[in-house]
Amino acid sequence: MKREQVFATAAAVASATVLVACGGGGSTGSTMPPATMPPMAAPAIAQQPMGQSVPMGRSASFSVTASGTAIHYQWLRGGTPISGANSSAYTTPPTAFADSGSTYSVIVSNSGGSVTSAVASLTVTARAPAHGDLRFQQVDADSTVSGYGNPSGLSTALSGRTGMYFSPSVGTSFYVGPGNCANPPTLDGVGCAWFFSEDPVASPGLSAAYAADFYDSFSQDLQGDWPAFGNGLRPTSSHSVITSLDLEPADILFALAWVQDDAQDGFTALQRTVAPADLASAAAAEGAASRVITAISHKAGQITYFAYAWQSDTTTIYETQIVTGSADKVVGQAADLAAQGYIITATGVADDIGTSVHRCAGRRADRHHAEPGICHRRCHLQSGNNAELHVSWRALKPDRVAGCTTGSSSVQCVCTVYRRR
Repeated sequence: MKREQVFATAAAVASATVLVACGGGGSTGSTMPPATMPPMAAPAIAQQPMGQSVPMGRSASFSVTASGTAIHYQWLRGGTPISGANSSAYTTPPTAFADSGSTYSVIVSNSGGSVTSAVASLTVTARAPAHGDLRFQQVDADSTVSGYGNPSGLSTALSGRTGMYFSPSVGTSFYVGPGNCANPPTLDGVGCAWFFSEDPVASPGLSAAYAADFYDSFSQDLQGDWPAFGNGLRPTSSHSVITSLDLEPADILFALAWVQDDAQDGFTALQRTVAPADLASAAAAEGAASRVITAISHKAGQITYFAYAWQSDTTTIYETQIVTGSADKVVGQAADLAAQGYIITATGVADDIGTSVHRCAGRRADRHHAEPGICHRRCHLQSGNNAELHVSWRALKPDRVAGCTTGSSSVQCVCTVYRRR
């Protein structure tokens, strides 16, 4: 009897357990209420889309950061949904000038609700140089496209018949103005010093180089392997572009600066000498032939310049201007030119004893990026030992052009600038 009772009890318990698990039960059993899920929280935006500024022909990218579950994204242009734009980031098609001023936002949603982001604006500036075009001093390079950041490089001087290089680095043209050569001139080959700055960049193979020699050796040096760095760095390489030139026959010296990039090839230099009155027409002719003036100097009442062709840019026509301004006006002129999309590509200055002329040659093409959006040709005007003009050409950001501190009213900056048609 006891054994039968035990078995019966176990069977009853098992039966009850099964009935409860299945949601049923007899009149004497108890039931659990069905479980309910809490409502899904609506998403929240942690980081809003930011306004973008890009050169014509380039794409702009917008992004949003949101928190939540099972999020869906829908980007809008001017309040109208963009087909297929359903991720946390959106990249526009290649831009045109007509796209400037357009607005973008994104709706972030899930089953719990939705939230719309702040509106971000797109600014389209003038056309940028082709990527890797050394004639424009790395304006559109990955390493410097958004500016130089916090420069950690060196400001120094090239003296007499010496040479130096920096790699990987970008460098300025020579600072120009009164004080770079002895007055009265000397004939010992050490009467001039050319000041410049260089900034390290994360671009292996990119170098900034500077060298000077006797004036009478100018033509011969450009036909050989001068200077003897022993590492392939030379101004006449097809990987190089001369970015600064100063001819000082009174001090029997000349100096060159150049940029060289192992990853870029096909640059060909043309050297010409013209009367100052013919410089504008010469620059226009170079631009029409897809060549860009990158270095310029005064010599015996004439203007000597280097203009470069590039095998990757044989059909572009560049508009040019010649702009001359005194030290107290050049900053405003820089702002005006930058706002029009011009880029300076060569610089020179008339000093107190008339032995050099500072010219700026460039093109209108553009400038890049939102902030700080610096056009990376820096124009340096030096008077004496300390006073300098540092002009950073920033299109659409004229209020950010640096001021002029030179005290010499006789200094004139002449700019030849280009823009791409």
